Amino acid sequence: MLSDMITLGKPDDRTRQAVLPVRILRTQGDVEEARHLLSPAALQITTAEPEVTVLANGPDGEQAAVLLDFGTELNGGCRLLTHTIAGAAPARIHVTFGESAAEACSQIGEKNATNDHAPRDFSMPLPAYSDVTVGETGFRFLCIRLESPSTRLRLKAVAAIAVYRDLPYLGRFRCDRERLNQIYDTAAYTCHLCMQQYIWDGIKRDRLVWIGDLHPEMLTVRTVFGPQPLLADTLRFSRETTPLPGWMNNMPTYSLWWLRILYDWYWYTGSRAFLTEHRDYALALIRQILAVVHDDGRDALPDYFLDWPSHERPEEKDSSRALLAQALDAAARLAALYDEPALADLCEQKRAALGRQPAACHGSKQAAAMLALAGWMTEAEAASVICQDGCRRFSTFMSYYLLRVAARGRDMTTALSLLETYYGGMLDRGATTFWEDFNIDWLENSGRIDEPVPAGMSDIHGDHGAFCYEGFRHSLCHGWSSGPTAFLAEEVLGIHILEAGCRKIGLSPQLGDLRWAEGTYPTPLGLLRVRCRRNEDGRLLTDWEAPDGMEVILQP
Repeated sequence: MLSDMITLGKPDDRTRQAVLPVRILRTQGDVEEARHLLSPAALQITTAEPEVTVLANGPDGEQAAVLLDFGTELNGGCRLLTHTIAGAAPARIHVTFGESAAEACSQIGEKNATNDHAPRDFSMPLPAYSDVTVGETGFRFLCIRLESPSTRLRLKAVAAIAVYRDLPYLGRFRCDRERLNQIYDTAAYTCHLCMQQYIWDGIKRDRLVWIGDLHPEMLTVRTVFGPQPLLADTLRFSRETTPLPGWMNNMPTYSLWWLRILYDWYWYTGSRAFLTEHRDYALALIRQILAVVHDDGRDALPDYFLDWPSHERPEEKDSSRALLAQALDAAARLAALYDEPALADLCEQKRAALGRQPAACHGSKQAAAMLALAGWMTEAEAASVICQDGCRRFSTFMSYYLLRVAARGRDMTTALSLLETYYGGMLDRGATTFWEDFNIDWLENSGRIDEPVPAGMSDIHGDHGAFCYEGFRHSLCHGWSSGPTAFLAEEVLGIHILEAGCRKIGLSPQLGDLRWAEGTYPTPLGLLRVRCRRNEDGRLLTDWEAPDGMEVILQP
């Protein structure tokens, strides 16, 4: 056996699935019978292949190329089945993966196109009678260009090899507005693609465990996929690779997020074994955090960071301190669970002291949401900031928190309108996953990501972006943007965990201007099914089916 011969690493239990292209978006130069790439007879090369696609180059002039669309964003690489080659052997081809059609047609350096974190643009030799799989990145589009002069390349097939976890979608949301249903499904798929060997932030770029970005992903995991061990594995990995007094990802606020995720995941699963595993580290981290909070509420955090749109702006410090307050709330509960009452009391004292220092959102929607969640602004005050100018200046990472505060501080109808406009804008431009960031103003005179950009229109991928995600470096599949799943389950269906392990659930549905909504929510005890509808006189009727061991309380 292989394990008897070599030392094995962590098993890779992901699935690999061949996916055929669904469209030929464009050919360039001398390309014959490109249509055969859409339906090869079998993904096995033979000596006799009557139906092939031919890329042919003369001694000079335009190089032959084909641009393929696989229909949806994927994580993985491509498999190339080559028949014969006339001319240069092996032939040399250039392969470019893209999350947009424009990115797949770009060159490194053009509009900030990069190979950062995962090579997606490179040349390679391609022998005759070969079956070669290359690359692993996030993509939907693939451009193959023949570089060898005076060469005819006969391709039998080009397939994407999707690499993913074969998980059932246990959570579900449906309502009378299909746009919201599509947003829920797309957000769930976005997070799913980022659930690789650990939970990553992105599949093209940011193929790392960014623990500060994991909280909305954690909410999606428990909303859609249930108590997945991968979440615990990811928290464990972050702990093991960040010995104290270090800060996770070298960012103090990311260790604050880790504490929040630790408590929230325990509250969902009810697993004392999970809690006990992290006891020593969590208690030491709590003491490290307490040491930088002064008795008067000032703090000595080495650095502040909430998200990129607030970075190095006036609101960054106050919003990070609001996160610190929320982390101390989690720390106090954790200390109590660890039977450390004196430490829990100290967390509460320092948390109260933080609130005695002045704090302002400085007009930032993200900061307003965080201050409201910390209790430093009323939800109504924060909602007035969040709802100003609609969904302009929204953040995909902060969408769950923005929408939650908008729904509670203003009304659900307004929150749903913000959600449909903001996330629907990405869908309208061809998105099959949600992006690292999105600005509603990018929609003006912009083309779709699934077509070559028409003349006179802007490239919504290559011409926009900011901070670390300018141009084509911008990730179009980022797990932190999946917050709408949890928002729709928790705020529209009104599902709230009242006791650890989901043994008690409160239901307080808020339909806004929806006529009905229904869904399932996976728990460690089984699926909770909820359906809400308005009757003819406008009263809200709620039905549910709960698994054994769960108490459900209908709340106002």
